[in-house]
Amino acid sequence: MLDWLKTQLKIGNEQTRPPVNQRRNGRIDAEVMMIAERFSRPPYQGILYDDVNRDWLIIPNYPLPDRFAQRRCDLLIVFPEMYPEAPPIGFYLNRKFALRDGRVDAHLTSRSYHGAPDLIDQGWHWYCVTMTANSPGAWSPKADHRQPDNLWTYLTMVREVLTNDF
Repeated sequence: MLDWLKTQLKIGNEQTRPPVNQRRNGRIDAEVMMIAERFSRPPYQGILYDDVNRDWLIIPNYPLPDRFAQRRCDLLIVFPEMYPEAPPIGFYLNRKFALRDGRVDAHLTSRSYHGAPDLIDQGWHWYCVTMTANSPGAWSPKADHRQPDNLWTYLTMVREVLTNDF
């Protein structure tokens, strides 16, 4: 599924792909299962998830906050190779959504930075937000996937940045 995303992320050629990180894969599986129930109930439409390489997660019909003119989008999260030690670098929306006042959120760009994959040719617009390391409140995952920082933590940050004008 979504071969275009795997191609863009340079995934699929098992000979050039790094060895499978069972710890990463198990962690991502557990975190995806942790959020799946919530995102499978209305108004959500479930999740799409790369259950082979654990490289991405899409939440279709994700609700945008009131500050946006349109209220639904598709949200894409790309997991880095070093997940969970390293958080995702930004996230993606399926369009460059306008705010209610006609402006566009300056963090929602048509190209990516900080090493995030550029997926604009596939219709994904990158939302620039990073979680710093080694500072108070920084991303610091625990061994137990149910403890912060995890996919819930990341989705909380997504909601916060989409809700607030910075």
